[in-house]
Amino acid sequence: MPKTKEVTKGNAARMRIKAGIDKACDAVRPTLGAVGMTALIEWPGLDPIESDDGVTILKSLEFADHYENMGLQALRKAAVRTSVEGGDGTATTTTLTQALVEAAFEEIRHDSSKIREVRERLDAGLAETLKQLSALKRDITEADIERIATISSLDPEVAKIIAEVIKQVGVNGVVTVEKGSKMGYVSEVVKGARFDKGLISPFFINDPAAGQTILEDAYIVLVDRKISTNEQVLKLLQSIGTGKSILFIATDVDSVALGTLAQNAMNRIAHIACVQNPYSASRARDFLFDMAALTGATVISEEMGMRLDDQTVAVCGRAEKVIVTRHNTTIIGGRPKNVVVSDLGTDPDLNGASVKEQSVLQSRILSIEEGIESTTSEYEKSILEDRLAQLTGGIGVIRVGAYTDIEYNAKKLKFENAINASQAALQEGILPGGGVALANVRIKDPMFQKALRAPIRQMARNAGMYDEQPVWKFWATPSVDKTIDAALDGSWIKGTDWGIDFRTKRRANMISAGIIDPYKVVRLALESATAITKMVVGMETAIVIEDHGQSS
Repeated sequence: MPKTKEVTKGNAARMRIKAGIDKACDAVRPTLGAVGMTALIEWPGLDPIESDDGVTILKSLEFADHYENMGLQALRKAAVRTSVEGGDGTATTTTLTQALVEAAFEEIRHDSSKIREVRERLDAGLAETLKQLSALKRDITEADIERIATISSLDPEVAKIIAEVIKQVGVNGVVTVEKGSKMGYVSEVVKGARFDKGLISPFFINDPAAGQTILEDAYIVLVDRKISTNEQVLKLLQSIGTGKSILFIATDVDSVALGTLAQNAMNRIAHIACVQNPYSASRARDFLFDMAALTGATVISEEMGMRLDDQTVAVCGRAEKVIVTRHNTTIIGGRPKNVVVSDLGTDPDLNGASVKEQSVLQSRILSIEEGIESTTSEYEKSILEDRLAQLTGGIGVIRVGAYTDIEYNAKKLKFENAINASQAALQEGILPGGGVALANVRIKDPMFQKALRAPIRQMARNAGMYDEQPVWKFWATPSVDKTIDAALDGSWIKGTDWGIDFRTKRRANMISAGIIDPYKVVRLALESATAITKMVVGMETAIVIEDHGQSS
């Protein structure tokens, strides 16, 4: 029977969407700030998850009301964008989104003809805010990494480990977190690489809670063509054997071959993940041979007279671990071939570099370095430098010990948020934290101006310093109670770096106290919140599937 749809228009529709945004925000806002709290989340088939991560909380929510659920999905989209690109700031994004939606809806509540004007004001407010924030931001050095990680994790021990690993792998290096066999934290840097291509199909996921595939002690298969038929993969699968972990990297995997590999994965005959080559043309070929050097695999290339149908386990590379998400693939602990036979002379795939008494990986690195020195093209040099970084940078692995899965998941999220915040700060600079940077922005539009103070209000509320009247309880001068706006505008702010350390409930210079926000994260939070607000405000008609009760 065809599903019928329900249509709601105008302010009634917008308010029902807004109700979903408000309910979702109310679940996330208590996690904001240095004294933010956590949520305990039921996860079917697994132990409950304790989390202060906004995306994790939003992904766990589902509302019975279809209109409210659309509001939730819009908010989730904003938070995920901030999380994916900036690695942190999801609570700030939700708080800003709720405040902007509230302010914008107030403007159009009785006059929908102002929608276009409000959307333009949102764009103008965002542009002016980012302009002022850019003037406030400052660059940092590696020495500041530990302070930033401490702010995000609220744990000096965690911050110290993260700072040490990032210094080893570099600003853009890859750092992963996994479960350790012993209590405490252990870190190391191993050979590996990450590239921006994820799972071809969700049927390969074997870690549903994280939405990813984890392959331990993995076999690596590198193919320079599309994989489409059963005949192409059956012999190789039989040669590798059952119960093994296998990563296929190919131009594409589709049709019957994709179905067969997915069926093997779902039935646990083997742990499998398939990803596309992230490049095309000559860059795709270079990438495969780089991965071959890193893992000890042989590239299965028809140009070299090889057919996938005929191959066995002998062509596979190896890696200690592979993590494949929807967005990227991380190969950890690749196992390159130790020594190249010296009588081979030179290898054409290494642009003629000598391979005598060298490992394949060393030869590959040498070849790329020679290419960087000899090329006169800035574009080609940039590509070669990216390839060199991938082969030489390594991957930082932090192993976290815990008594229970609940404890491990909470610690893992803490590490990941702090790692992402540290790398984001190194990329685009820092701002005074604790909501101060946004509160110090001064723009003419009261709609946008009011929303910018929502994060600091929420942090004050989480710290017990701001009640619903609202009254700002200023602990530095206990005899003075001021509204939060009066406090923000008052003489006690000695400069743009000054605010409240919510842990001590005292006035402090944010930069000197190490209370810092990455500019990139704040920028993404503002952009995401504004984009979702514009979308929701501009909506005049909401269409949902009607619920029909079933007769008993």
